[in-house]
Amino acid sequence: MIREHRDEVLASLNTIAKEFVRVVLKSQGYSDAVAKASGGKVFTYGSYRLGVFGPGSDIDTLVVGPKYVTHEHFFKYFPDLLVKMAPAGAITNLSSVPDAFVPIIKFEYSGVDIDLIYSRIKKEQIPDNLTLLDTKLLQGLDDTELRSLNGTRVTDEILELIPQPVVFRTALRAIKLWAQRRAVYANIMGFPGGVAWAMLLARVCQLYPNATASIVVLKFFHVMERWQWPQPVLLKQLEPSGPIEARVWNPQVSTCAIA
Repeated sequence: MIREHRDEVLASLNTIAKEFVRVVLKSQGYSDAVAKASGGKVFTYGSYRLGVFGPGSDIDTLVVGPKYVTHEHFFKYFPDLLVKMAPAGAITNLSSVPDAFVPIIKFEYSGVDIDLIYSRIKKEQIPDNLTLLDTKLLQGLDDTELRSLNGTRVTDEILELIPQPVVFRTALRAIKLWAQRRAVYANIMGFPGGVAWAMLLARVCQLYPNATASIVVLKFFHVMERWQWPQPVLLKQLEPSGPIEARVWNPQVSTCAIA
């Protein structure tokens, strides 16, 4: 029931995202046919996308729109459309933070906490089968847009790089519970957040690709205890940014140890 309810909420958000793009393009003078064909899509990231969410977990969501639709449009039109198109009374605790490091709209939809961010990509249409792993999609985007896309791209790449997704999810639930009960969980408190713990565990899964979940949890503590910090924990080799105007993390000068 937990999954089904969240899937219904996400389906509704996807419909609202498409209408949001249509409204913005109509306001710019495009025909209704062009506006409808431009699409729009909701992606998830974080614990929901990794498959390790619980009853009280929020859903980290990303709306992707075409190149004509900006962050300014998102904060101007999306909150009102959200309230208008959702069932009566379904949207509560709605707040917008356009000046955040990653601009965000936070709200509850039928009791589900939603963190919603936005980015465009330099395409005229957003098809329903769009994925964000292609680095070429990042060309021409500013830093805010790149940061907004990063969560979904990182989560999807973690899932691409682990050998056994079921083992990974089971072990990650155990590691998250361990970290939360010992109060060493959450970026805001100065500790690794959900994605950081997931990346650390993903590396252990790569080192022991045939292990069961219980063995992976055991090996996790052995490996991390003996890790030669600040040597970075890498899931794959660093790639050059190529034509994309983005800074590439340099382990020689950065104190960050997870990438």
